[in-house]
Amino acid sequence: MSNFFSNYRDWLKVADTALPQNIFGYLLQHSLGPFRADPFTILPYDDPKEIAKCGKNGTQSFLQGNLPEREGPRPEIIKFMAPHRQTSQLTGDDMHQLLLTAVEEIAVKHSAHVVVRTSVLEKSGEALLLADHITTPHSICGKTKREIAHVHAGVGSGEYSMHMCLSPMDCKEVITKKWGERMTLAGVFVPHEYLIIYTPRTKDELEVVKSIVTAAVFFMTGAQENIS
Repeated sequence: MSNFFSNYRDWLKVADTALPQNIFGYLLQHSLGPFRADPFTILPYDDPKEIAKCGKNGTQSFLQGNLPEREGPRPEIIKFMAPHRQTSQLTGDDMHQLLLTAVEEIAVKHSAHVVVRTSVLEKSGEALLLADHITTPHSICGKTKREIAHVHAGVGSGEYSMHMCLSPMDCKEVITKKWGERMTLAGVFVPHEYLIIYTPRTKDELEVVKSIVTAAVFFMTGAQENIS
């Protein structure tokens, strides 16, 4: 019993607004344990049925070339089912601000097809969503309620990793090159294409993360713009 309450207190320190921040939220995330996804498998992204869910561009990569391999080991990930966050290789305020600014710049650049609103998945914090006048291009976008990406900013579990959806080909590249991994509930309550992208540790890594966010925008908007 003491271990239960110890885990509950640990969870409260990182709990976010996606679940009730009380014992009911803790029990709910705990009950999801049997659905935990393999974070590193890339098998779903070669499945024709999964690719078909991604619309007419389901076989396409939106990354501008191959990614470099991320240096060092992957960061550790929190033990709870939710929130889904990294717990090591954390960065400081300077890198946090650079990341937020980069995401804002991407939103401005693609403002014809993307809007910034409160995350519908996290229920707090800003996210990139498909603009209202754009038709939902595929079922992946529909399953995330048209949300493209969000940064885990702020207090509590805000460690400036990101969640976003990428095309199957780009998921394979990101996972294989160690820039991210599948969400704990990928393929069950969120799409297989829903990944966590680790927070960038350097300006060079920030450039890579920017390219990944841009790829998410192209995929989730149905490639409304020419890729350049």
